[in-house]
Amino acid sequence: MQDIIFMELKSKYNTMLKFIFKSILAILVVLIAVLLFNTFKGNNSIPTHKAEVVSYTNDTAAEHLSQAIQIKTISFGDTLPIDTSEFLRFRAFMENTYPTIHRTLTRQNFNEFSYVYTWKGKDTTLQPYVLMGHMDVVPVEAAAESKWQVPSFGGVIKNDTIWGRGAVDDKVAVISIMETVEQLLKENYTPERTIYLCFGHDEEVSGKRGAKVFSNWFKENNIKPELVLDEGGQIDRQHFQRLNRPVAVIGNSEKGYVNLDLTVEIPGGHSSMPLKETAIDVLNKAIVNIRAQQMPAMLTPSISELLNRTKPGESFVKRMALSNMWLFKGLVYGALEQSKETNAMIHTTLVPTIVHAGIKDNVIPSIAKATFNSRILPGQTSDDVYNFVVKAINDERVTVKKQTISIMEPSASTSIEHPSFKKIENIIYKSVPDVIVSPYLMIGATDSRYFRKVSDGVLNFSAVQDVKGFHGIDERIGKSDLNRMIQFYRALITEK
Repeated sequence: MQDIIFMELKSKYNTMLKFIFKSILAILVVLIAVLLFNTFKGNNSIPTHKAEVVSYTNDTAAEHLSQAIQIKTISFGDTLPIDTSEFLRFRAFMENTYPTIHRTLTRQNFNEFSYVYTWKGKDTTLQPYVLMGHMDVVPVEAAAESKWQVPSFGGVIKNDTIWGRGAVDDKVAVISIMETVEQLLKENYTPERTIYLCFGHDEEVSGKRGAKVFSNWFKENNIKPELVLDEGGQIDRQHFQRLNRPVAVIGNSEKGYVNLDLTVEIPGGHSSMPLKETAIDVLNKAIVNIRAQQMPAMLTPSISELLNRTKPGESFVKRMALSNMWLFKGLVYGALEQSKETNAMIHTTLVPTIVHAGIKDNVIPSIAKATFNSRILPGQTSDDVYNFVVKAINDERVTVKKQTISIMEPSASTSIEHPSFKKIENIIYKSVPDVIVSPYLMIGATDSRYFRKVSDGVLNFSAVQDVKGFHGIDERIGKSDLNRMIQFYRALITEK
C-alpha cells in the first residue's frame, strides 16, 4: 500500500516539476521574444547622407579672434570687480574692427558693458532671431600659467590654430557673429526677419548684470524671438568614436545651478592640545559623506532621445539594453556612470569647489567652511539638493545654507519639433556628411536661460568640432572651426 502511495506521489511530483520547467521555459521564450522584438523593431541602422560641404575661408577672422583674446575681459566672481579698462578696450576693438556694423545697426548698452545690436529685417511680422555670445572669460590660475604651451592671453596663431583664453569660451561666437554680419552688410544684404546680436559681459559668473538685464528688455518690449541661439552643443566625434560618425548635439534643455555653503563652528585653540574632533574634522566628514553618494539617476527626455538616435550604431548587446530599459535600466545607468561626462547627464552633481579654514600652522581654527556647487537635473530642484545634502551629512553641527545670489532652477525644454530646432538640424545635415543630429542636455549654465521667459525656441549649439581646453590649459580652436562657425551663422541668417 505504501509503495502505491509513494509511486502516486512521485508521479505527481514529476508532473509538477515538468509543469514548472515548461512554465519557466515558456516565460524565458516570451522574455527572449520581447527582448528581441524591442531590439529589432524600427530602424536599426543609421542612414548615411551626403552634404554640400562649402569650404568657407575668412582670412581676417583668425587675426581678429587673436586680437580679441589679447584683451583680458576676465570675470573673477559674482561680487568681485572687473577691470573696466579691459572691457572698454574690447568695446573700442569691436567698433574699430567692425565699422559697417557700427554705422548701420543700432547698439544698446546694458550696465555699460553688455550690448544688444538690432539689425532690422524686411518682414516685421516674422518673429526675430537672437544670436548670443559672451565677451568675458574665466581667469587663468597663476600656478597653471607655466603649463600652457603659449601665453594664456597671447592670442598666438600657430599651426592653423588660435590659442588663448576665450578661443573656445566664448569669444569665438562673438567674433564669428560679427564677422558674418559685417560681411553681409558689405554685400548690402538685409535679412527677412529682424536679427538681434546679444553679447553679455558677465556670463562666467552669473549673467545677472548682462543677459538677465537685456532679456528683461525683450520682455518689457513684448519681443518674442522664434529662435535664441547661444553657445553649448557641438559636433562631437571624440565621445562617439565607436559610431565612426560625427554627432551634432543641440542643447534644448539646461541643468539648474545652486551653491550650498557648509559651516562648522567648534572652539579651536593651540594645536598642541586638540579636541577629539575639530571643525576641520567635522567638515571633512561632511564632505566625504556627500561625495560618497549621488542623487537619484534620471533619464531626461533630451538624453533619452540622444540614446535613441545613436542606438542603431551600438553593438547588439547595447542595443538590446537600451531597447529594454524596463529590464536593464540599472545596467544602463551603471554604464553611464563610468565617465564624468555621461554621469553628469543622468545625475544632479555635487562637488566641493571652495574650502576655507585656518590662519596659522599652530592654531586650530574655530570655523571651517566649504562651498558645494550643484548642477541640477530637470525634474529636480534646489530644495531637493538641499534636503539630500542635509540627510547625507546627518550631523547637526554642520550648518547648510543655499546661496540665494547664485541660484537657477532647471530650465524648460525646447521641443525637437520646434521650427528653430528643425532649422538648425537641417543646416547641420546640409553641411556635415553622415552626421547624427540629436537634442542634448546642457550640463553647464549659459546666458540663454534668461530668455526662456520670452521664447520657447532657446537652443545651444556652436558649429565647432571637438575643441580643446574649455576652461582649462591650452584653450584653442582651429581656423577650420572658426570658418565653420561663420559659415553656419551665414546659413542661419540667409536661409529661409
